[in-house]
Amino acid sequence: RMSSIFDILCYIFYFLIIHLLVKILYLIFKNKTLYIGLENIPLIGGHWFFGIALELKKNLYRLLEWRFEQLEKDKTKRIQTAFFSPSIVIVTIDPVLVKHILKDQFNRWTKPETEEALIWHLFGKFVGRGIFLAPHGPDSKDKGHLWTVSRKIASLIFTRDNFRELMRNTFVEHGKIFVDVLKKHQEGKPIDMQFKFFAFTMDSVMNLFFGKESKTLQGVPDEFASAFDTAHRSMMTFFRSNLAISAFLDNLPFPFGPLIPGLRNGLASRIFFQYSREGIEFAKAVSTLDRISHQIIDEKINDPNLKSQKSLLALYMNAEDEEGKTYAQPKYKQFLRDTILNFVIAGRDTTACSLTWLFYILSTNPHVQDKLCTEIDNVLKGKDPEHDDLVASNMPYLNGVIYETFRLYPPVAEDAKKSVVEDILPDGTKVPKGTTITFFPYGMGRDPERYSSPEEVIPERWIPFTKPSDYDFPVFQAGPRICLGMQMAILEIKVLTSMLLQNFTFTLLEGENEKIGMSLMITKSLCNSKKKDSHNLWLIPHARDKKMK
Repeated sequence: RMSSIFDILCYIFYFLIIHLLVKILYLIFKNKTLYIGLENIPLIGGHWFFGIALELKKNLYRLLEWRFEQLEKDKTKRIQTAFFSPSIVIVTIDPVLVKHILKDQFNRWTKPETEEALIWHLFGKFVGRGIFLAPHGPDSKDKGHLWTVSRKIASLIFTRDNFRELMRNTFVEHGKIFVDVLKKHQEGKPIDMQFKFFAFTMDSVMNLFFGKESKTLQGVPDEFASAFDTAHRSMMTFFRSNLAISAFLDNLPFPFGPLIPGLRNGLASRIFFQYSREGIEFAKAVSTLDRISHQIIDEKINDPNLKSQKSLLALYMNAEDEEGKTYAQPKYKQFLRDTILNFVIAGRDTTACSLTWLFYILSTNPHVQDKLCTEIDNVLKGKDPEHDDLVASNMPYLNGVIYETFRLYPPVAEDAKKSVVEDILPDGTKVPKGTTITFFPYGMGRDPERYSSPEEVIPERWIPFTKPSDYDFPVFQAGPRICLGMQMAILEIKVLTSMLLQNFTFTLLEGENEKIGMSLMITKSLCNSKKKDSHNLWLIPHARDKKMK
């Protein structure tokens, strides 16, 4: 018996050694052959073994600035990846290439599958396979079915006039609550406006999307909101801090690494995350999100008045599948859970980030704030904002301030697509299946070839307003995957900004400006510490003479 056990252990050892040798040979071959034909794309160089991992660590707290510095001369570059993680990664601020991947060759460039890398695996656990993460195109695993269905339902909902009116009413209602909160705030004392903006957008989303009441803006803790932020922050903190280690672990022999070379979701890296402090926090938060999401769905399924409800989730559940049956069925609960989480990250976080950066701009550019207050007073004359009041032709300066905010501080500063087949780029470069291209709205908005004095806040550059090309200005994506909630986000920002500035002006707390930067999250909130571990926008509200009726 001991002999047989020893034989089994020997076989396992031989297998591990052989598998490790196969992986090493695969890596040597891949590193020798993968980059042939790409010599015309300038390289962001790094260490021959670690790639740019050391540079990423060195510039961890200024990643966006560092990346833009690499692209100031050449608009498209290739990143040197680690020896143990060979892949073609291209980063660009070239609108021609952006148009190529987002429209012209749309079906060839899609979202990565969740099993391809640890970050996508975790993101899939977090928000699921909804519209935000689902791959599209005939070459994706499900032939793009999930994305197509989600997109079709959502597009029908967002274009309905009754939903648009519900949006405006919801934003005005919560805007009044925000004004009351600030009126009760002690005069001259700073308040964390970023926290309040995230609370405002969460309360609005819970009401508008799910028909649920949330009072985080009024200081009532919300378990769902807290779990959502914890899951997001713990996932990204771990990923940014352990990028090289995770890639190395995925090249261990099976079962510690993946059986198939090239995948990035091995057992060792998953265990490494699972038992880390961030991994434990993440699992607990996701469990909470699952529980509350399923609770919301069950309440809707059992509600006899579901057919007459106007919330986004109710409209989704009342839509019909290919068999003519509604999505208010138990078999669609996971689909609906993923839909909830996708709409929260797309509809709550991005808008809250934009509001935060807009008021940071106003508080540090008093001449811009004064001009905007004058326009708002002249147009609204103390009343609640209506759709027609807020259009660019009636409030050009407000529109200009918002587009300057998007230009300088896009809520999603970079996004990536992966090729599912071989492709030829516009410059004639042939790239293989599996190539990743990251487009970089943060860099595109600061490109001096597009914008004069790009670091300055100049709302007048958008007056008279001509909508920029989506490929020059992909803040809301572009092409068939352009953000369906774009107009909703702009409306929400316009409504709240106009209501707050009818009542208050804002100044930044002294000593804060030199600490301000963009966070390391997927959606780029504001940080007020050099190490990105504090997320507060400390503003002092000052009551104005003009009061809102």
